[in-house]
Amino acid sequence: MTNEKKGIGEILSEALDIIGKNPIIIVLYLIPVILSLIGILTTVGVFFQQGMMQPGFRGFEVDPEYFLGTALSFLGLISVFGILSWIFGVVIDAFAIRIAYNATQGKKLSLSEVWNEIGAGKILILLIASIIVTLLTILGFFVFCIGALIVMILLIFVKQGIVVDDLDLGTAFSRSYSIAKENFFEVLILVLVFLVLGLVVGLVPWIGGLLSVFVGMYAIVAYTVLYLDRK
Repeated sequence: MTNEKKGIGEILSEALDIIGKNPIIIVLYLIPVILSLIGILTTVGVFFQQGMMQPGFRGFEVDPEYFLGTALSFLGLISVFGILSWIFGVVIDAFAIRIAYNATQGKKLSLSEVWNEIGAGKILILLIASIIVTLLTILGFFVFCIGALIVMILLIFVKQGIVVDDLDLGTAFSRSYSIAKENFFEVLILVLVFLVLGLVVGLVPWIGGLLSVFVGMYAIVAYTVLYLDRK
């Protein structure tokens, strides 16, 4: 009995099929977007409200010292909402991976059941893993530009290893490296497809950012399908 590997087209098609049959994935990916918008609008609103309440305020003329303090507060609030959005993003990636895995097993669970499968412990490991992958990718960029792409490829399955197979941090990195190395060409194609797609949709006026989020969602599901097929 031979297990025939899925082609890139099959992986992309299956990923779309999973998303189509589990639209809750799309809803989940809207959460960090909404959170970011609320953060930006709230912070901007507070910024101008405080400015207008300042004694002697005339039009947009604001005291430089006041402006500097408010600007720093503005950046601080934006950073807080940015961190929260990042954490939500990691959690949502975990949900998407687990939902995709369950879909390949013919199971469709509620969000609470999916959360029970993931568990809070994995989220902490995923956050640490995400930081490490980001730092390694940045270091790869400084070593030589294509280094960042190579790091991205070799560590593309770290999240899947943690969420699907309950691997610890070290084993997840090792498993990702092994699978990606053995299937380097296929992973490279998928990564380039989503990088180009993300750049193209990002140019769409007004909704480019939102479309880029959905490209990231599509990528996570596709990488999960590839991981399950090649592990």
